[in-house]
Amino acid sequence: SKSANLHDGEHAKPNFSQSQVSEVLKRLFRVTASEIRSLPSYDDQNFHVVPVDGGEYVLKIMNAEDSKNPALIEVQTHAMSFLYQNGLPAQTAMPTASGQLMSLEEIDCGYGCQKYLVRLLTYLPGTTISKVPLTPQLLYETGKTAARMDLILQEMEHPQLSVLQRENFKWSLSNFTMLEAFLSVLDGDPLQEVVKSVIHQYKSSVVPKLSDDFIQEGHLHSPSALGAQEGAGGEGVV
Repeated sequence: SKSANLHDGEHAKPNFSQSQVSEVLKRLFRVTASEIRSLPSYDDQNFHVVPVDGGEYVLKIMNAEDSKNPALIEVQTHAMSFLYQNGLPAQTAMPTASGQLMSLEEIDCGYGCQKYLVRLLTYLPGTTISKVPLTPQLLYETGKTAARMDLILQEMEHPQLSVLQRENFKWSLSNFTMLEAFLSVLDGDPLQEVVKSVIHQYKSSVVPKLSDDFIQEGHLHSPSALGAQEGAGGEGVV
């Protein structure tokens, strides 16, 4: 998850040590890890976990800002499960020993005690699109997966679905034109004209067709989409 403004809270990104991760895994999930490896994340903290008794998981520790909104994370967790139930390769949350899908933990990881939402997610093996050659077929399959995801989510129901309607949330595709404020970063870069062209096409072709209840965060990008899911040959979304 990406907070609307990470710097609303100083040191919002968690910085759990390996020993703290091990303790959380044992206490919340009754998991003893034989291997814990850090994974990339924008403003959260992710770990690849291999339990001693087999299997693979991802421990996801939300940043302190997003952890203040458990209803939002609950809806996102529900959406992941809904996608999985409807045949799309997606991660799902494993219950804690007490049967909860997430736990709010107050821990000092170097910045004083802060509260972080913790989930243990299933692991999707594969290679992210950012690490494989971008062929026309791969791009087609990625677009097809995005469309499938969109159609499935249109059918999703949840009593707190309205929490996804976040005004001026930079990661929502409905606010794509907010990128214009950052075009100066590309001054002198040929890519600036490409970005300007895409924004123009969005304004002319997409905006007129948007409905009032359009909700789509721009998360299907190269580091979070699996292009070569091992043993399945399809796309997955992490």
